[in-house]
Amino acid sequence: MRRFAWVLGVTVLITAVRADVKLASIFSDNMVLQRDTEAPFWGWADAGEKVTVTGSWGKSASTVTGDDGTWKVGVKTPGAGGPFTVTVRGKNTIEYKEVLSGEVWLCSGQSNMGMTVGSSNNAKEEMAAATYPKIRLFKVHLVPAVEPQDNCKVTPWAPCSPANVGSFTAAGYFFGRKLYQNLDIPIGLINSSWGGTVIEAWTPWDVQKDDPVVQTIRASWDQRDKVYDPVKATEQYAIDRKAWGEWHKGGKQGKAPRRPRAPGQPRKDRNHPANLFNGMINPIVPFAIRGTIWYQGEGNAGRGKHYRVQMERKITAWRQLWGYDFPYYFVQLPNFKAPWKSPVENGGWPDIRESFMNTAKEVPNTGMAITIDVGDEKDIHPKNKQDVGDRLARVALHKTYGKTGFAWCGPVYETCEFRGGKAYVTFDTGGAPLAVKGGGDIVGFALTGMNGVAVRADAVIQGEDTVVVSAPTVKEAVMLHYAWANNPVGVNLANAGGLPASPFRFIPKFDAFAKLCPEEAKQYKLVYGWNPIASRLADGNTRFLYDVDNSEQVKGPFKKVAYFMALQRMGAKVTYAFVSMDPFTDDVAKIGVPSKASGARFQLKVTNAVVKTNSPNVTEGTFAEGCNIEFWDCNYGGNNAAKITNADAGVLDFGDQMSPDKSPGYGCMQIHNWQEKHAIICFNRFGSGAGNDVGIGNSEGKTRDWTFTSSGKTIARAEFKVFVLP
Repeated sequence: MRRFAWVLGVTVLITAVRADVKLASIFSDNMVLQRDTEAPFWGWADAGEKVTVTGSWGKSASTVTGDDGTWKVGVKTPGAGGPFTVTVRGKNTIEYKEVLSGEVWLCSGQSNMGMTVGSSNNAKEEMAAATYPKIRLFKVHLVPAVEPQDNCKVTPWAPCSPANVGSFTAAGYFFGRKLYQNLDIPIGLINSSWGGTVIEAWTPWDVQKDDPVVQTIRASWDQRDKVYDPVKATEQYAIDRKAWGEWHKGGKQGKAPRRPRAPGQPRKDRNHPANLFNGMINPIVPFAIRGTIWYQGEGNAGRGKHYRVQMERKITAWRQLWGYDFPYYFVQLPNFKAPWKSPVENGGWPDIRESFMNTAKEVPNTGMAITIDVGDEKDIHPKNKQDVGDRLARVALHKTYGKTGFAWCGPVYETCEFRGGKAYVTFDTGGAPLAVKGGGDIVGFALTGMNGVAVRADAVIQGEDTVVVSAPTVKEAVMLHYAWANNPVGVNLANAGGLPASPFRFIPKFDAFAKLCPEEAKQYKLVYGWNPIASRLADGNTRFLYDVDNSEQVKGPFKKVAYFMALQRMGAKVTYAFVSMDPFTDDVAKIGVPSKASGARFQLKVTNAVVKTNSPNVTEGTFAEGCNIEFWDCNYGGNNAAKITNADAGVLDFGDQMSPDKSPGYGCMQIHNWQEKHAIICFNRFGSGAGNDVGIGNSEGKTRDWTFTSSGKTIARAEFKVFVLP
């Protein structure tokens, strides 16, 4: 059901003229209606007023305005063509002229979608040639809102011309132009984008309110809002503007000051979660569209792994609001920043490219334009938007309109197998066989062996869809990367249509326990298993999600409880620790990750611990006493509440205190050897995936138990398992 949430000033305006039928601002002369569908029309009138919408193609629909003054009808639209006239009659009559029926696409995102034709490559030539009266342009103005709105400020529909295309989205225009040139039917393009924005702002609040990452983001905004002082903010803005101006006048010498932003109430900021959905998307729902193209992600590059979750969440939410699963195509971020020097360079941009790729592979009716070859190392806004629009349109022409006989997407890896010291990678080639762009050797692959060191690898194409990768120094590969860096310049795997392959990595499931602890593997029964750098919480952060959960088959009492963690950082060997102990509970639910659902909360010493490890920072041996566990899902502090010997009351270590705050909180699952003054296994902040804390032995810095280190970001492979000895 559509929600009407007007701001006061608009409410007063509509009340004053309520006798007249009015429509949402997305309706105007020159609009394009989605062809061959039941197109929604909606607006306002007096309660109980009959409203009729009639198309000159011979279809009409009527309704009676509700008690709240709103009305909505669906009118059957014709096949592609026009111009038509749409007439809306109530107590007054509105007539929309020069209406076309065709294909309507919503173009959204941040600055690289908002970047105009006038700022793109060959701008003068492109604008001069942009006489396309059957391509119609519509723009939503930049207005955020704290609640969902039902109308918005707009630049109304207009035929594409040299006079107006210069200020329109370049990626959207070049996308629409290619569709028009191939389909020869009217194209409607809706631009609702804003530079410097994050995906959370474009997502309805209701669907993201339970996400701990988004909760933290919103809490930060709300805290800023509480302390916001408009007078001080204005004064600071003046100081910043002066510094910015002087830096420019001085020839841009030295480090650039931060570009000043005009002060504004934080709660109303464009990047406050949901504010752009409220102000710039909700007002155009449910105007009939064929699909959406999306170019955004730069603002989320520091949260690349979470972006995969947020993408599907937003796609699903938008589709539910429109009422159908429309196509959703997006741009994978291009190469940017300093050119790579190492075979593998982790960073926010490769992480978020992986999230784009996985979204395209896993979410139905989506697709991706790969742009790893059209970026600019010094400019986050590359000017080549022609290739961006072309590649988006190729995906749409193939997947939405069924066109074949051309390369429609760059190669995307499907499977990888390590065999005989080599990696065999198969690709979905995107409509054309694999090829090397520009000829020569393939550049961009890296293999990592058991020592954790990544080396540049040789690669050859085998058949139409397979690449064989090898390196003389890698006898047993454990990881494969391609184009894995912020700016992997020179990578050249493509298809015969010249479209580049997507960056990717293949890290097979880590299963080190049986190899590193063969005797224990024969004796102990696995209860829980998970990847600690991809961990998740559910049900309001009250329940931990395991990859393997055999707890239903395990009943207490048991002779021993045991824990195993293995970690491998890039460039380092696998480090592991195994520790068994006398049971501290007979409840199998409480030996796993402590959560509110399990009820596990322990700060106690354990007996008869046996430690096996290859870490130089952990002491091996048998400890009748000397070890303790700290398992809880709440916050905690450094005070040595349990009086653990050797613990430091001023440091987070093995003698901490559970907070009286309600759970869930930060959370920790730690096993320590207080006798030897070090941690053995630590796993904190369970639901943060790669942003959580994992470690073997003591951490360095302000804590000894890895708290607040976010060390998961430094780990390439990880494994955590919980066992019992029956």
